[in-house]
Amino acid sequence: MAKKKKRPRHPASERPQAPRGGPNLERRDRKEEARRLREAERRRARRAASLRRTLTSAGIAVAAVAAITLFRTFQGPNDIPEAAVLAASEAGCTVPEHRPDRTPAQRHLTPGETITYPDPPATSGTHDGSQPPDDPKVFDAPFEETVAVHGLEHGAVFVYYLPEADGGLPQAVVDRLADIATRSNATFLAPYPTLTPERALTLTAWNYRQSCPVSADEIALTPAAAATIVNGFAAGFECTGEAPENGISPC
Repeated sequence: MAKKKKRPRHPASERPQAPRGGPNLERRDRKEEARRLREAERRRARRAASLRRTLTSAGIAVAAVAAITLFRTFQGPNDIPEAAVLAASEAGCTVPEHRPDRTPAQRHLTPGETITYPDPPATSGTHDGSQPPDDPKVFDAPFEETVAVHGLEHGAVFVYYLPEADGGLPQAVVDRLADIATRSNATFLAPYPTLTPERALTLTAWNYRQSCPVSADEIALTPAAAATIVNGFAAGFECTGEAPENGISPC
């Protein structure tokens, strides 16, 4: 019998190698890809949840501000800050006087019609159909009182002063109050030459008035004290529901 030829043997290093990994490597790749997709989805979900929380918080904040504004619009006067009450007392001022029965009419004057307000400066009553401008808020000459009353009806505060030349407030006080009015929402400043030294600073809102003298017990009204008093009055009455048409310009 013929002998079978032996097949040549190759060293292990020269033997053909099967593809590494095979089906197992493909499964691992698919699992890794699925893991990456799940992680990306979780990141997107976290970002979306964070955005929803942020928007919800912002919405709540906006709603709260709107609610406070709306509440302030319909409520009556706010409490005057204690510092303003103390400053007014030390300066010899009157307390804010409620004047609901003096001139309560809200009617507009007809063309050519005039009115003389009893016990001015007026806090309410028949008034001009025009209203104070949003700007300026500081006037060097007397302001038309019938227009000012229309502003009070809308929630404005008018601060009147007796000029220094007439025995009234020092210019330093007037300058300080002018800065307050300029920065305010709806507070106006104007001279009122018929005031007396005992009422040299007179603050008006719809149905309310407060007056301060040039000095009390020989102590002159200072710019700081006047500013505290005016800021307190504005905090109590500017743009509140005491004004029958609050919310209209300038409020």
